[in-house]
Amino acid sequence: MKDDYVLSNRLWEPVYASIYTPNIPAAHKCQYIVPVHQVSNDRESSPVTSAEHLPWRWKQRVPSGAGAHMSIEERKQQITIREEAWKSKGIGASNDSTQFTVAGRMVKKGLASPTAITPVPSPAALRLKSTNAVTKPCEEIEARPELQLESDRKLDKLESFLGRLHNKVGGLQDTTLSVTSKSVKEVMKLDDDETFSRFYRPLAPQPHSSSFFDDDFDFLFRAEEPKLTSAVAEHKRAVRPLRKVQASGNPLRMLAARSDILQEYTETRLNVAFVESKRMKVEKMAKNSNFSEVALAGLASKENFSSVSLRSVNFTEQHSNNSAVPYKQLMLIQIKGRRHVQSRLVEPRASSLNSGDCFLLISPHFCFLWVGEFANVIEKAKASELASIIQTKRELGCRASYVQTIEEGINTHTHSAREFWKLLSGQSDYQDAGNPEEDERYENAIIETNCIYRLLEDKLVPVDDFWGKVPKCSLLQSKEVLVLDFGSEVYVWHGKEVTLAQRKVAFQLAKHLWNGVFDYENCDINPLDPGECNSLIPRKGHGRPDWAIFGRLTEHNETILFKEKFLDWTELKKPEKTLCEEVPKQKMDEDADGGGCDVMLMVPVSQAAVATVLDGFNVGRGYGQIEGDDGRQYEISTVSVDVWHILEFDYSRLPAQSIGQFHEGDAYVVKWKYLVSTTVGQRQKTEHVRVAGKEKCAYYFWQGRHSTVSEKGTSALMTIELDEERGAQVQVLQGKEPPCFLQCFEGGMIVHAGRREEEEENAQNDWRLYCVRGEVPLEGNLIEVACHCSSLRSRTSMILLNVNRALIYLWHGCKAQSHTKEVGRTSASRITEECPLEAGLHSSSKVTIYECDEGSEALGFWDALGRRDRKAYDCMLQDPGKFNFTPRLFGLSSSSGEFTAAEFMYPSRVTSLVNSMPFLQEDLYTASQPALFLVDNHHEVYLWQGWWPTEDDMTGSARIRWDTDRKCAMETVLQYCKGKNSKKPPKSYLIHAGLEPLTFTNMFPSWEHREDIAQITEQDAEVSAQIILVEDVLAKLCTKIYPLSELLARPLPEGVDPLNLEIYLSDKDFEIALEMSREEYSTLPSWKQVNVKKAKGLF
Repeated sequence: MKDDYVLSNRLWEPVYASIYTPNIPAAHKCQYIVPVHQVSNDRESSPVTSAEHLPWRWKQRVPSGAGAHMSIEERKQQITIREEAWKSKGIGASNDSTQFTVAGRMVKKGLASPTAITPVPSPAALRLKSTNAVTKPCEEIEARPELQLESDRKLDKLESFLGRLHNKVGGLQDTTLSVTSKSVKEVMKLDDDETFSRFYRPLAPQPHSSSFFDDDFDFLFRAEEPKLTSAVAEHKRAVRPLRKVQASGNPLRMLAARSDILQEYTETRLNVAFVESKRMKVEKMAKNSNFSEVALAGLASKENFSSVSLRSVNFTEQHSNNSAVPYKQLMLIQIKGRRHVQSRLVEPRASSLNSGDCFLLISPHFCFLWVGEFANVIEKAKASELASIIQTKRELGCRASYVQTIEEGINTHTHSAREFWKLLSGQSDYQDAGNPEEDERYENAIIETNCIYRLLEDKLVPVDDFWGKVPKCSLLQSKEVLVLDFGSEVYVWHGKEVTLAQRKVAFQLAKHLWNGVFDYENCDINPLDPGECNSLIPRKGHGRPDWAIFGRLTEHNETILFKEKFLDWTELKKPEKTLCEEVPKQKMDEDADGGGCDVMLMVPVSQAAVATVLDGFNVGRGYGQIEGDDGRQYEISTVSVDVWHILEFDYSRLPAQSIGQFHEGDAYVVKWKYLVSTTVGQRQKTEHVRVAGKEKCAYYFWQGRHSTVSEKGTSALMTIELDEERGAQVQVLQGKEPPCFLQCFEGGMIVHAGRREEEEENAQNDWRLYCVRGEVPLEGNLIEVACHCSSLRSRTSMILLNVNRALIYLWHGCKAQSHTKEVGRTSASRITEECPLEAGLHSSSKVTIYECDEGSEALGFWDALGRRDRKAYDCMLQDPGKFNFTPRLFGLSSSSGEFTAAEFMYPSRVTSLVNSMPFLQEDLYTASQPALFLVDNHHEVYLWQGWWPTEDDMTGSARIRWDTDRKCAMETVLQYCKGKNSKKPPKSYLIHAGLEPLTFTNMFPSWEHREDIAQITEQDAEVSAQIILVEDVLAKLCTKIYPLSELLARPLPEGVDPLNLEIYLSDKDFEIALEMSREEYSTLPSWKQVNVKKAKGLF
């Protein structure tokens, strides 16, 4: 009983933060870091057993004031009741507590007494109940100029580099006003008396009488009026002057008589005009660029790198100009805790290990995960997650190819284990596991040693809200500089908007803090040696150990070890960029009834003309006359076009006859040299005179849809290597070619199937079918499709080529536009002129063209396609409707936090002409799934719904978000239809990925059926191949009341929130299911509501 009383009075006292005092020479009166005064409470000495020598392991926490109102016997009885209640809760709970918990396993091993199997105390019971706050420095850490400060070499080099840019680059903006020249200017001299007498005609003096009186003004006042009789007043009356001298009436003479007027002044000239001209130049250069001023200045600089010799460095070695790399060559990270698991750097030696925790040993070549025998499941999960992130993302300088796991007592004698012990300087004894309750005590003790400072001007000021606490991401602002001290890790973090001067000051202050005196004597744990396994690391000393980390981090470039220190750090997934041009997203209309997008912003068609900006100059469509930003007329003309075929490790230049011949499995680099001429017009005349202009160059790296990742990367690198003129470099994806790219080939661009190396295999077929794309003959291009009836499209033209017979069938769909037919004729003529080898023709071939319309084809046409089958494609011969419209495509998503609609725009569109097939199947299938797209085909509107990837498990919350997005998308579609035609809105249909009908697939130039996607879609019981109206599906999703039987069945109906099934019950079913009314249910706390629903199967 006495021992229990003693333990109950061992209060968990506050842990004081580490205090740093610089080593100040005696000769210096001014100090860099002001000493910190620490106020600590005297402790009552208590005996500590040798087995439990760490104070944070044996101290118990009790609620304040609990001992004064409860006897020891009552306390023991309460503990026993809670223990039995926990063990009897659920079937087999007691058995689990003795077999599967850490305490149970330690009891089985004989390392703990059976009394150790007790309920885990709550965080509130373990939290400190003292009123003493964590000690903070009494004064700010302030910089003093007389001290020698250590700076970062990387920051110094960056500062000198920016200085050179300011001096060398004329385009960089200089906002500093300075005096450029000074000169002394002389003002007009005053004329002398002779000049005055000549200028002014003398006048004869006229006699005048002036009367003066000697009396003062007192006689004006009446005698009975009181007047001042003081000595001062009498003195003033006595000395009042008599004004008997008349002043001069000539103001010039009065001015000339003054001696305080200067006859000259100093004129100072500033560089205001120079600064303003620079600003206007930079503003004009950056108007059509997304780069910063410094980046533009760097691009504009002409540095000579020929004299620079690069040294060969092994990528696994640590070579950096940054003297504050946030990791070491060898690191041992301890993962310990239960609530908020702590990942802390410890000394990389075998004695730092223990059997109760997990450890990560990181080196440039290895990534070891050491799992203690009695580590809890939370520590194991966290350690495994960290090891995977470090290995896959190559964090902390680790380039290991895989993670090697070593479990204590299982595989400690393998080859991997030998490498592990070798890195730790040999295998030796390490500590046993502590008490099962020590994890949470360790968390609270180590967290309260956190010290966080904020840079204010030239001082480090403690952050009161997070001093001795777990930091949060709200601290990390773009304009802030923070110093975070975690004992063995000190980080200098700065946002992206922090100036270079602030970075240097923060680094110097933090470095002096790092080299100063640390003092953990009043702390219950030493973060430099939490296990107290090394007697050479004292609680108070000067300078941190060599294995500790002093790192400098920037915003968005933090290490995983730094991120783990924060309570709410989450990795936000960046939305993937679409493959085509997008208009600004339309935000959700807050006043709309259904929460969909504002359709009034979606229905109007954008009339903006296509513009391509190269090197800050708008080249328009790449040919013809254009108007510049300055209002002048320019003319663009092509000088030459060169093409290179890119292989994975090589490239080759294509001959002239192969220019314009592409393959969907390859990548190419296209060099376009063009001339920009100024056109001078005359009034009332339409002729323009061309003035000799300037030649410019642009490089396009074109990437086929089936090209490999290596070829895509090589094409980008080869573009830089081939760009001798330092021209514009533009990425072009297949099907998304801009008009200035298409016009380079004058309507002769053809994209063949397969790869260029496989031309012999591709040429084995006698017939090849191409789909015509483009609205302008100069920008026309062909895409090879499967030679089958299903590839025909009634809204465009097709070219059917017979290689052996040198025969072309130019087929026009019944709904093809006149300009589309003209593009087809131009493309067919280019084939007859060039006879490309890639198509299987020879230079001596005489190609014949037969032109036919849909419905009047020759027999030879159908022989090439197998058989005449009008049902294989969406034949529109019997459709009386007019198809003089351009389809539209909108992406619907809530990834940004609000439901938005983004329209996909065809890069080569002509606003005045109809484009029948502006989009590709890849626009839908390459989007991040599950995706939602609105496809407007004028006569009908489709809502295309993607699939849920099989590798991603759909959780309950994900299902709720997905159903919410579907509802918003369906409401948007219905509102969009009403916005198009309020009196007779078009029908809207729901289309599922992999089960698209012909009327939908024939809106695209080619379509490949994805059987794998169809199988995933068909797994959903609600999905069928039948066409479903959007309004019918929305009605099911918006159902408010369901029978009890449907809510108890699985799977649940669509659109039902699985966490709140009770809201879908009628009042009668609610009382039957939960045996209480809604009012009674609402009065229960949330945890009781969950238990009631679980008991009734409604959760």
